[in-house]
Formats: sequence, C-alpha cells, structure tokens
Amino acid sequence: MHNIIAVEEEGLRLPVFHKIPGAIAIDLDGTLLNSETQLSERNRTAIEACLARAIPVVIATSRPARTTRRALGDNLSDKCSLVLMNGALALGVPPLSGELREPFHPGVARGIVDLLKGIEPEVRLTIELDGWEFGSNRVLTPEQLWHINAATPEMVMTLEEALVQDPPKIAASREGKDITDLANAVSQHFGDVVSIIPNSAMTFLSIVSIRTSKSEALRKLLLSRDIRLDEVLAFGDDVPDIDLLAACGIPVAMANSVPEVRAVTRYFTTSNDGDGVAIVLEKMLEAGRKPGIKR
Repeated sequence: MHNIIAVEEEGLRLPVFHKIPGAIAIDLDGTLLNSETQLSERNRTAIEACLARAIPVVIATSRPARTTRRALGDNLSDKCSLVLMNGALALGVPPLSGELREPFHPGVARGIVDLLKGIEPEVRLTIELDGWEFGSNRVLTPEQLWHINAATPEMVMTLEEALVQDPPKIAASREGKDITDLANAVSQHFGDVVSIIPNSAMTFLSIVSIRTSKSEALRKLLLSRDIRLDEVLAFGDDVPDIDLLAACGIPVAMANSVPEVRAVTRYFTTSNDGDGVAIVLEKMLEAGRKPGIKR
C-alpha cells in the first residue's frame, strides 16, 4: 500500500516510502532505547523531526507512565501520544486525542493475586493503577524505589489497597527466574478473561484484561484523526510487540528482535544499539521531501 521492499544491505530490509505514514508507533525497551536503556541523540532527533512534520508519534510500551517519562524526558513525553502497560492505558497528545483505561473484570485481579501467592508466597507482584501509583509487595528504600520504579514513597501502596481501585495491570516476577508455571496457572484459571504477556526470556509476566492490547489501544487513539492501523509505521523487538506489529501496515523488526517478532514483520532494520528506528525515520523524512510524495 505505502511501500515496496528494498534490500539495502545484507540483513536489512527497509521500506521505501511512496506515502508518509498516518502515524508512527514505537516500542521502548529493545527498540527505541539502547541496551543501556537510554535514548540516543539520533533517535531523539528523528522523532522530533517527525513531530515537527505533524506526524503523530505513539510510544507503545509495557512500561507505566512514570518509567516511560524518565526514559523519554519531559519534553518528548509531552509531545508523544502514549500506549502504556501493554495497552491497558492510553493517552492521546495533539494531533491525536482521547484517553483509555481498561481495568480487569470485577474480582479478577484479586483472584490472580491469590492464585500466584498460593503457588509461591514470595512472588514479586506489582499492581498498576494509573501509570503513576501502584501496589507492591516489595519493601524498598526511597533510593531503590526511585532507581527501580522511578517512584517516590507516596506513589506506592499495599497490594490490598491497590486491589480495591479497579487495577488494569498486574506484573509478576521471580528475581530473574523462570515463570512458566505461573503463566500456565493464570492461563488455566483466568485465560478466558485476561491476556498473559510474558517477555521472551519467561522471567517477567504482564497480565491485563482480555479486552486490552497495544494494537487496540492504538486503534482507539487513531480514531480521533481517522487514521487506520494499516497506515501506521510500527517498530518492535519482543513478544509483547507482536500484536502491534501484526496489526500495523508497515511493521519493522529490530535486528535484535526475537524470532517470533521477525515472523510477523515485513521489514528489518539495525539493532536498538545501532539507531535502527532513526535509520527508517530518516529515510521516511527524506522521501517526504521529494516531489509527488503524499502525506
């Protein structure tokens, strides 16, 4: 629709743009951020150039708002629309608009917490509320809290306090150990009402309502400008990005992507440490300056 395949060099397959995409959706970790979880100056400049052209940029991440803002910085965070926590929360920023929060069905969050704690009492649990406040069963110093969660003590509450506030996401982990059995247990008992999204290493588990996905949250934000998903240029690298990439018209995998992501993407760019996002955006912007390229 928008492009043809062009093999630029061995290992890369980049889109050639005959039309500027309606919007751009970008995952953070492993995609826009490098291995040090930092945003390079080249990637930042490319995103700002897209925003200057009034092309909507949506950050689509598993992160909550607090750590997303720390990664992007205040200035860029205020200019990009956000799909957060695997799509459980979304916020449109002009030229997009709209807000979305998709909580669990009543009683489901409590049931999941009771199930996981019954299997392993010491499981690490985080119950996200609005992207800023959250419940946790970890005891951290203020310094640890800021380093790990980009949070201050008043943003944290007990699991019980969080459970009564219609939470939209639960995260579970075992200090880097495998969580396959926990994922299987949640799937067996709640698979008809929740989506279970592990990372590729099976060490971290995100659980959201079955109504929730990155692609669905993005679709709802784009409605404010009548932009279709098949008009979107999307970037990702890991299992939580699969639904987004599969739904968007111009899906680009990073060179560091897991095989499951490469299986659903048409194009491949360099790694997150090689400014792979910027390489594609720069080519798109360059194409947009040529005569005959449509917006």
